[in-house]
Amino acid sequence: MREEPKRSGLKAISWRIIATSTGMFLVYFFTGRLELTAGFGISDVVLKLIFYFIHERVWNLTEYGRSLDRKVTSAMRSPPVISLPSDSVSSIVQKMIAFDIGAVIVADGDNPVGMITERDILKNMLKTSKDSTKTFARDIMSSPITNVEYNISITDTLKIMRDKHIRRLAVTQEGKVIGIVTQRRILSALVLV
Repeated sequence: MREEPKRSGLKAISWRIIATSTGMFLVYFFTGRLELTAGFGISDVVLKLIFYFIHERVWNLTEYGRSLDRKVTSAMRSPPVISLPSDSVSSIVQKMIAFDIGAVIVADGDNPVGMITERDILKNMLKTSKDSTKTFARDIMSSPITNVEYNISITDTLKIMRDKHIRRLAVTQEGKVIGIVTQRRILSALVLV
């Protein structure tokens, strides 16, 4: 996360008010001279505001010590909505509507075998005018499913999505599906960093 220059500037001003007030108090306490205290205060504020602002901007340009690349679990939907290979497309559509989602994972037990997205339904059902009550998940799912392990970074997850030209991945832990991650959820997570 990068700070805008105006934020760095406001932080510098607020800190300088506190720090310079302390310094001015000490100068006046030890010398009792108001003109010396005022001179100290003005030069202290001007010089240190400039140096603090430069200091903040330089540190803002470096990545050292930042933890921006969080794990995929910070962006996944968990638990994922799961369907069986034998579920009808109409029941899958009902799940998508009920959970306000664009994809379900098709799993045989704990083993993910495919994924059905809104696009799969449109492509396979509307185009061919199939009966959604007589067409099953196994007939229209995208398979094999691409998944990532729960401890992979968001950056690596985005690279996999880019390289494979996909927008959704199952997240697994020791072979068991624990979530689903989408490009939109990753982007939302990155905005909140």
